[in-house]
Amino acid sequence: SSGINAEYGGMQEKLKKQALIIRISLFLLQVLTTYIIPPYDTSVKEAYTSSGLILDWIPSLGHGNWDAIYFNHLAQEGYDYENFGAFFPLYPAMIAGFSSVLYIPLQLIISYSSCVILTSILLNNTLFYINSLMIFKLSRLFGLSEAKSYQAALLYTLNPASIFLTVGYTESLFSFFVILGLLLREADSQFYFFCFSLATGVRSNGLSLVFFILYDHILSMIKAGNVLIVNLVCMIIQACISIAPFFWFQNHLYELYCTDSTNASQWCETGISYGYIQAKYWGVGLFKYWEFKQIPNFLIAAPMFSLVVTIQIYWTYDQFRNFRDLNANYTHTEYSNLRFLFHVCNFQLAGYAHLGVLTLLALLTMHVQVVTRFIVANCPYLFLYCTRLGKKGSRLVLCYFVVYCVVGTVVHSTFYPWT
Repeated sequence: SSGINAEYGGMQEKLKKQALIIRISLFLLQVLTTYIIPPYDTSVKEAYTSSGLILDWIPSLGHGNWDAIYFNHLAQEGYDYENFGAFFPLYPAMIAGFSSVLYIPLQLIISYSSCVILTSILLNNTLFYINSLMIFKLSRLFGLSEAKSYQAALLYTLNPASIFLTVGYTESLFSFFVILGLLLREADSQFYFFCFSLATGVRSNGLSLVFFILYDHILSMIKAGNVLIVNLVCMIIQACISIAPFFWFQNHLYELYCTDSTNASQWCETGISYGYIQAKYWGVGLFKYWEFKQIPNFLIAAPMFSLVVTIQIYWTYDQFRNFRDLNANYTHTEYSNLRFLFHVCNFQLAGYAHLGVLTLLALLTMHVQVVTRFIVANCPYLFLYCTRLGKKGSRLVLCYFVVYCVVGTVVHSTFYPWT
């Protein structure tokens, strides 16, 4: 990886303007949609109190639909219901903190519940914009040209889950920590695990990021040809810090719901609530979503699955070709079979493996329609990989992204089911 202070040219300046224009355009599309198309479900209005103040129309913009209702409730009331344990605390805590500050000068023109939504709008759209610029820097450090880096960042600004990085969901904040962590990793910083730890405080998916820590340390030991105690100790410490927020949150929920033994849930015996809550309240589990009635949702998710499979095929073919070419120049006395494989795949293997495993996990265990935003938020390398699919492939990807970006904005804003 090159240094983090690499030179960036006109493409980055162009990106800054276009990313801003796209964000404003999608916001205006969302506002226009909510005024033209009647919402499918009007019950969302009951989740927000209105005092008749000037800015109390903000919840009607569609930023508080679906899961955003839970996050807005958590920001105001906390974890007063067990099923809320599926949502991790850092995002609602940040929204609560920023809302408290923003509400002070605006309290005469907006209710606090509307101020919470306004805060989520400002925070998420700001982070979405910053994430676009960080994707450009990540691409440059990854080794892409300025033009390819611009292409990757532009794809991110138009990604098929854009609406979920705009409204009151955790995707923008989670992506921010993931991209920042990978940016530091590409810049050879040893402190990227702190970003992964913060990401785990936002979403449980952050646990998967420990894979990068383990991979980098194991790769370093394989290249060195020996195992050093200091490497093992560093790996264990960094991994523990990365996953610590998950276990802190489980302990917090235990203290909330398990101290009263008369009403304690089953999960109190183990102290780990997450799997129980996901299975009981949200129907998450192995093959639980594989039903005939879910075929439409599988079709909605099919483009993302197809894209990931295509990316993996392209990369596997490239590695096979590299292995074949390099094998003619290196002897196995210089590289053992395992070390030679890592020499060929090297640093980039982790990103492809992470993308593949998470996609398989989503296919087998999750509500399959969420795979689009799940992959977009968890795997920013996806946008870099898309630039390697050739001219025809890139055009197909751009078409898919734009269609889902626009349709998703319209559908989600009017409270119709989407990804």
